[in-house]
Amino acid sequence: MTRSEAQKAADKKYAAKISGKYKPFIVNLTPEELAHIDGVIKASGMKKAEFLRWAVKQLEQQNNK
Repeated sequence: MTRSEAQKAADKKYAAKISGKYKPFIVNLTPEELAHIDGVIKASGMKKAEFLRWAVKQLEQQNNK
């Protein structure tokens, strides 16, 4: 399915808007680990980035006790 010119323009505008604001967090997992982790995160109702931010806060709270 090809993207329309309007969709391509919107993609370009969005890419320019977020340029430099985000960096990827890359991790290698086995397919089984990924499937399990994705399932747990989805069951919680979170997105992956939300989960990561939440997990970091939990670790920070544990380390500050």
